[in-house]
Amino acid sequence: MNTTSTAPRKGFHEYFVVVVGGFSLAALFLCAFPAFVPTLLAQPGTEERKLRMAESYEQSGDIRSASRIYQELYESNKAQQAYFDGVARTLIALNQPAALLPLVDEQIARTPQNVLRSTDLQALKGDLLWKTGKTAQAEEAWKNALATAPAVQQAYITIARAQSANRAFELAIATLLQARIRLASAVLFSDDLSQFYGAVGNFTAGAQETLVFLKQTNNLNTAQGRISAYLISPKGVEQTRDVLEKATTAEPNNFLLQRLYAWVLREMKDYNRALDITQRLDNMLNAQGRELLMFAEKARQERYFDAALKGYGLVIDKGRLNPNALSAFYGYARTMESRLEDAKTAGTTFSETELNGIISRYRAVAADYPGTQYAAESQYRIARITLDNLKKPDAAEQEFIKLVQLYRAFPVAARGSVDLGQLYVQQNRMDKAAETFRATLQTFARMRSECDEAEFRLAELEYFSGNLDSADRRFAKLAANTNADIANDALERLALLEQKRTPDGEAAVKRFATAELLEKQEKLDEAIAAYTSLASTVKPNASHANIGEQALLKAGSIELRRKHYEAAGKLFAQLLEQFPEGTLGDFAMMYGADALALQGRKDDAIQMYTQALARFSRSTLLQQIRLKIRKLRGDA
Repeated sequence: MNTTSTAPRKGFHEYFVVVVGGFSLAALFLCAFPAFVPTLLAQPGTEERKLRMAESYEQSGDIRSASRIYQELYESNKAQQAYFDGVARTLIALNQPAALLPLVDEQIARTPQNVLRSTDLQALKGDLLWKTGKTAQAEEAWKNALATAPAVQQAYITIARAQSANRAFELAIATLLQARIRLASAVLFSDDLSQFYGAVGNFTAGAQETLVFLKQTNNLNTAQGRISAYLISPKGVEQTRDVLEKATTAEPNNFLLQRLYAWVLREMKDYNRALDITQRLDNMLNAQGRELLMFAEKARQERYFDAALKGYGLVIDKGRLNPNALSAFYGYARTMESRLEDAKTAGTTFSETELNGIISRYRAVAADYPGTQYAAESQYRIARITLDNLKKPDAAEQEFIKLVQLYRAFPVAARGSVDLGQLYVQQNRMDKAAETFRATLQTFARMRSECDEAEFRLAELEYFSGNLDSADRRFAKLAANTNADIANDALERLALLEQKRTPDGEAAVKRFATAELLEKQEKLDEAIAAYTSLASTVKPNASHANIGEQALLKAGSIELRRKHYEAAGKLFAQLLEQFPEGTLGDFAMMYGADALALQGRKDDAIQMYTQALARFSRSTLLQQIRLKIRKLRGDA
């Protein structure tokens, strides 16, 4: 029994994609308008089976077999558009434009009355001719398509995208500009034109078209995407800024234009001018500081702290009753802290006065907005600054206790409880640490991440005290939960504990644990002595040799952090010499090269990095090492 296929047929245009300015567009040729496509006629059973077979081959990726069957079908019935479309799709996929050209000419001759389909076919013919190197003939085909194109937008888009697919962007621009004249509209095709202009480097025209598109659609995200492609080059930055400056001046009340310009200025890192625009926008929208707050938070995230402080300050100036005041107060304090953290990284020392000034701002948030998430976060920041920056562990202990007691309803209190336990470990108050970690499990049972860490720290206490079997069981339980963030850390501990299988290995693991505890307690000289003493007793062929490597790597890393670069380099070199067949040699060479680079010995560092690449060709550090070389050479 003969049947008629009711499955939707793909047009060959679905195989065309053009990338312009970083964005993909479907380049529509034939079958672009389903309303103009003839309904598939009822076919004899043999033809229907062959068509389904061709479609099956095509879907499975066997394009050659599909193309052969489509061509057989087409030869048997050239009036059936589905057959031609199948031939076109597969020959295009097989990169055989020359083979498709005579068939396109044949179709053009068969459909003189269908102007839209004729336009599509002429556009395709131009595409194929261009691909075969016959550019002059391709342009002629596109001229023919343009001359016969009906007054339908999609017809011109088909031609322009055929041209742009071959990077003939100037031709595509000319096509769409001519279409605007024919269709009597100066705003059509703005999105396509914005991309084509960007591709030829006419960023002024591209930015202007983007603004036309924005006014038509109110689609700010797409407009930002188009503009972002222009900001890659200095010329694009200059021309885009000029267009937007003039547009926002001409239309000061167009909030979408103002928002787009503020975003562009941030992308250009001109935060002062961006803040001016944002303040104007906030007033225009009567946003009560919301726009300013978002600006400040983005500036803080991007570490433009002065701009962030100005933004937060403008919100704070609106008064404590402003709905965004609390966020601004907290953001201001957080920004001040982040700025000082960056200064510390750069080698600038903190003054106690500056630190106390930040703490005072956090205390004001907690006092003025009690019982809020921001109050809890502020109390946590106070505790951390007191411990990390003021180096006052006793005072920090009281701040953590206050956090846990007053704000236990907030997740940050669970984080503070774990930190308090860690503080007790640093003070060697192990019983108090264990009590605190157990209290975390009871009080904050719903805070899964913090509870997992508390379990991990309890296992560590067993490890530090030499109860290795107990520690092993606890770590194994944590490692079994592969969904937990702490599972990888637990697996690392289990790998270390594997080396306790022999009496010598067990003794070495216990000594390593003692050294780790000294390091955690900031007794760094003692820790280095413990690590190096342990390493000196481990033979390179011992079953627990890896622990000797880890000990030297740990000792060298401490010296690296303390900026004792020569001492660090000697320890890494000792690792390579003592354990030539070890598993951590790539780390030792990379860190050794880091030490040389930090001493200003750039050429020596590059040489050692290069040796590491050659010696450890399967290392997981290869990409990291290559990047370090590029940075030293000034290539990145």
